[in-house]
Amino acid sequence: MLVGLALGMMLAPAAARAVSVPPALAEALRALGLEAERVAWSSELVLTAPELAEDGAAVPVSLLLPEGTRPVELHLFAPGNRKAWLASFTPLSELARPEWRLRIRVGRSQTLAAVARLADGRLLGATAEVRITAGGGCRS
Repeated sequence: MLVGLALGMMLAPAAARAVSVPPALAEALRALGLEAERVAWSSELVLTAPELAEDGAAVPVSLLLPEGTRPVELHLFAPGNRKAWLASFTPLSELARPEWRLRIRVGRSQTLAAVARLADGRLLGATAEVRITAGGGCRS
């Protein structure tokens, strides 16, 4: 019974999960006119980054939304950097597959965040943990 319940929970639609928003991220969101309290942290928006990055100067990340999703704005943040806000995108047309890939500078090991504002007014959020290694060891 517990296995069925656990499997049912894994297959359930993207439910919002509780995420502790660091003050630097909340401040960066406010500066962009977004409210941290309105962000639904769910699996609808996928932020991918390597678990370990050898150098923080060019960390590859990708953002992906489900087909048919209409993003109006996308924002990327590294709250552990001196400036939390990294980039914002405004899609110029409807994309068959809303996906973006880029490289970012990450000052230290931290949890990255992305927020998408959709055409229906919803705010979706995603996070990804990245550790920066230096000289074969990890630093935090």
